[in-house]
Amino acid sequence: MSAAASRKGFWGKGLYRRARRLISRLSPDSLLARLILIFSAAFFILLFLTTIYAGESRHFYYMRALMADRTRRMAETAQLLDASMAETRFALREQLNRRGFKVHFSAFRPMVVIRDEELREVSELMEFMLNRSLAHIYDGQPRDGRGGRHADFQQTEIPRRASLVVSELNLPSPMEAFWQSVRQYFVASKRSGGPSVYQATAVMPLRDGTWVIIEDSSPGYPPMPAFPFTSVIAIEAFFVAISLLAFVLCVKPLRRLARAADSFGRDVPGTPYLPETGPTEVREAAQAFNRMQKSIREFLDERERMLAAVSHDLRTPLTRMRLRVEQLDESQRAPLQKDISELQQIMDTTIDIARCKSENVTMVDVASLIESLVEDRQDMGQDIRLEERLQDPEVLFSIQPLAARPLSMKRCLANLMDNALRYGSTVVVGVEERGDVLAVVIDDSGPGIPEGDLEKVFEPFYRVERSRNRSTGGTGLGLSIARSMARLHDGDVVLENRPEGGLRATATFRRS
Repeated sequence: MSAAASRKGFWGKGLYRRARRLISRLSPDSLLARLILIFSAAFFILLFLTTIYAGESRHFYYMRALMADRTRRMAETAQLLDASMAETRFALREQLNRRGFKVHFSAFRPMVVIRDEELREVSELMEFMLNRSLAHIYDGQPRDGRGGRHADFQQTEIPRRASLVVSELNLPSPMEAFWQSVRQYFVASKRSGGPSVYQATAVMPLRDGTWVIIEDSSPGYPPMPAFPFTSVIAIEAFFVAISLLAFVLCVKPLRRLARAADSFGRDVPGTPYLPETGPTEVREAAQAFNRMQKSIREFLDERERMLAAVSHDLRTPLTRMRLRVEQLDESQRAPLQKDISELQQIMDTTIDIARCKSENVTMVDVASLIESLVEDRQDMGQDIRLEERLQDPEVLFSIQPLAARPLSMKRCLANLMDNALRYGSTVVVGVEERGDVLAVVIDDSGPGIPEGDLEKVFEPFYRVERSRNRSTGGTGLGLSIARSMARLHDGDVVLENRPEGGLRATATFRRS
C-alpha cells in the first residue's frame, strides 16, 4: 500500500471516529428519548420528501396545463383570424394584442430555429400540442390529454401545420420553489409575482396563404404556497405524543426489570418475583429474571448451609488443636495459639458475611445501635465517645430510624470503630443527616494512612506497612467487610486523613 493510500485511510478512520464521538455526545442517554428522536426525525424527513414530491408533481402538471392553455389560445386565435375577412384582420389583431401576447402577419413563411438545445424537448412538446389543437379545429380530430409525459408523441398522424420555438423558460425547480416557499413563510407577503415563465414564437398558416406569427410569454409563475410550518409542527407534535405513549409502554417493562434487578442486588431475599404478564418478549424476560432469582437464592442458601457445616466441622479440630497446643512449651505455644486465633477469626468473619448478606431489611434504631456500640467499647476501657452534640439525648434520639439489615449495619460500624481504636488512642463518633443519606463519621487520633493507600486498604488481606502491619493484629478484612456492608445499603465507606492528624472514616447509608 502506498503512503498516499495509507494517509487517506488514516484520515478516513479519523473522520469516522470523530463523527461517532459527535453523534455519541449529541444523542440523549435515555432509550425513550432516543426512540422518540429517531422516529420524529424519520417522520419529519418523510414530510419533507413528500413536500418535495408534491412540488415535483405540481411543477410537471403546471407545465402541461400552461402549455395546453397557451397552445389552445394560439389555435383559437388562428381560427378567429381565418374566419375573418382580410380587411378586418388588422383591427382584430389590435384587439388580440395584450400583455405578453403579440400577433403579426407575413406573406411568407418565417423561419423559427431552436437556439438553445436544452429547450428542444420543451419546444417539440409545445409544438405538438399546438398542432393537435389545430387538428381538432380544422380536421375535427379529438383531443386526448391522457398518457405519460411523452405519450402524445406517439400520435404521428396529426399533421404538422405550425412551428413553435420556446426561446426562454425560467420555471423554478421543485427545490427552488420549496425554499422560496420556506422564505415566504417568514416574511409578511405570502405571494410574489416573479419573472416571465416562458417566451415562445409560433408560426401558423391561414387558408388564404397568410402566415400568422404569435409571440407569447407567460406573465409569471404562481409561487408555491408558503411551507406549512404550523401544520408540520402540529403533525410532528401529534406524532411525538403518539410515539411517547407507544414507547413508554414499550420501555416501561425495561424500567421495571432494571428496578427489580437493582432491588435484587441490594436485597436478595426481600425482592419479589416479577409478574409474568404483557407481550411475549416481556413475559420471556420476566420469566428469565425470575429463574435467575430462584437460582441465586438457592445458591446463597446452599452456601450458607455449607458455611454453617464447615463452621461446625472446623470447631472440633480447632478445639483439639488448642488442647494439644497447651501441652507444648511456652516458646512453641505462643505462635501456634496466634495462628489458631487468626484462623478462628477468619472463619467467624466469613460466616458472618454470609449471614449478613442474606438477612432481611427491617427498621433499625440508629441512635440506639450507635450508643450500644460505643458503650460496649467504653465498658472494655477503650477511649471512645460520641461527639458533643450527640451527648444530648434529645439530639441523639432525634435521628430517624433507618430501613437496613441490622447485623450488616452493626458489623460495618463495629469494624470501623475497632479499626479506629486499634490504631488511634482516642475515637470520636458523629452522625450527620445529608438529605436522603445517613452518614456516620468516626475520627481517630492515629497516624493516618498514606494517600496512595486510602483505597488499597479496602482490598481483602491488604495491610499498610509501618504501624498498620500484621504485628498490630487484625486479618486485613475489616475495612473490606465494612465497605461491602455499606454498599449493601446503597452507601459507601470513605477514608480521609484529617488535617489535625488521624484518620476519618465516613460510612453512608441511603434511606429508601
